[in-house]
Amino acid sequence: MEINKLKKFTKKVSIVSALVILMIILFCSFTISQYFFKIKLGEVKESTELIIKHLQDNNQSIEETISRYPIYNSILQGYNNSGKIIISKSNFTKQLDYQNITIDKIDTALDPYKVSVLNGNTISGVIKLSDIKGDIIIVGLPYRDSNNTIIGAIFVLKLAQEYNSVIIGLNVVLAISMIFILISIIIPFYFIAKKIFAKIKNMTDMVITMSEGDFSIRCEEDDGNEIGQLSKALNDLAIRLESSESQSKLLEQTRRDYVANVTHELKTPVTSIRAMAEILKDGSLVDKVDKDKYYSMILRESIRLESLIKDMLELSRLQSGKESLEKSKAKLDETLLQVIDEFKIISEDLDIDLIIEIDFNDLPEVYTNINRIAQVLVILLDNAFKYTADNGSVTLKVVRKEEYIKVSVCDTGVGVEEEDIPFIFDRFYKADKSHSSEGTGIGLSIAWEIMKNLDESIYYESSDKYQSIFNFTIHYN
Repeated sequence: MEINKLKKFTKKVSIVSALVILMIILFCSFTISQYFFKIKLGEVKESTELIIKHLQDNNQSIEETISRYPIYNSILQGYNNSGKIIISKSNFTKQLDYQNITIDKIDTALDPYKVSVLNGNTISGVIKLSDIKGDIIIVGLPYRDSNNTIIGAIFVLKLAQEYNSVIIGLNVVLAISMIFILISIIIPFYFIAKKIFAKIKNMTDMVITMSEGDFSIRCEEDDGNEIGQLSKALNDLAIRLESSESQSKLLEQTRRDYVANVTHELKTPVTSIRAMAEILKDGSLVDKVDKDKYYSMILRESIRLESLIKDMLELSRLQSGKESLEKSKAKLDETLLQVIDEFKIISEDLDIDLIIEIDFNDLPEVYTNINRIAQVLVILLDNAFKYTADNGSVTLKVVRKEEYIKVSVCDTGVGVEEEDIPFIFDRFYKADKSHSSEGTGIGLSIAWEIMKNLDESIYYESSDKYQSIFNFTIHYN
């Protein structure tokens, strides 16, 4: 199919090129002929003027002058001032078709020009004369006596057919040259077109394949010409579409996972509340202590359900970009002390050491949203205490860097498996499956979104001393 298209295209180009070449040949042939006849006309006129000059200066007879200054392959005809023929002489050295040209025919053909020349005008050109076949080079000049009175006229006629062989030769050379030029154009053009057609077909196949949903295909990129730019643009488009398709699949999977996780997280407290409410409703519990226990469980599950819904709404606002986080200059020490006081009580209840490694005298002002920083710190400390066993420890560090403060929350808890690290900031992801019933699974996602909206970094690491370390930055400006 590609070869047939290429042949058709090459054939069309060849026809158009041949027509253009033909037009060039015709134009050049006409131009060369005109130029050639112009040169010969000048030569005939120059020779005729020479005869006239000697007639006027030397008082020689016309016969003597013509014999002395012959114009070969021509017919010379002289007239007196009355328009009568005084001499008619032909001088042919070539085999030309002039036998049927008679004096009377020439005289008749020159009738329109005799009066003009005898009145002092000069004629010269390539014309057609009645009764004479073919083009004629004609020159007509008046000649005068010593008193400058016109006493006659000389006409010289040359048959254009004398130069036919020369002009035909020039045209043949021109045609052959043009044919060679045409061939030298068509052959390279064919191979160039073949190469371009192959690339275009490759890109066409690529577009068809992409339209069928396969964006993994690529075409060969050429140099920096238009075809190369087009192939590069198609490859870039395929890469973007492939990436977009992958993102769409990932987004769809994330949406499904999100719905499944939300359903699961909501279902657990709702199921518990319903079960305990049914037990209380059927009156099977008589003891007040048991009733109070069930009421406390319902209250706890309701608070958990409220916390889950609140966290989900908070995360949605942060991810939508509608939550505006205003930043301002703030002191960090007061916020740190408030959070530390809150978690000291929790650490005593859980029998977990809370270790503070902060130089409060070396804390500069920071440019941030201090309330959101406190929220992130609470999320990280709460997460650390949740996954640290009794007699373990949670450490809060603040290290001053050149452009920012680095805050670290370290614990000696269960840690995070290597394969779980890339997902710890995802919604509802819980690395420690044994604690899957605790918390909403959204806290770290909220922390990550807050730090992203504040143009800060939050990341996870571990060390020999600590199982888990969550770090985040707060810039000075």
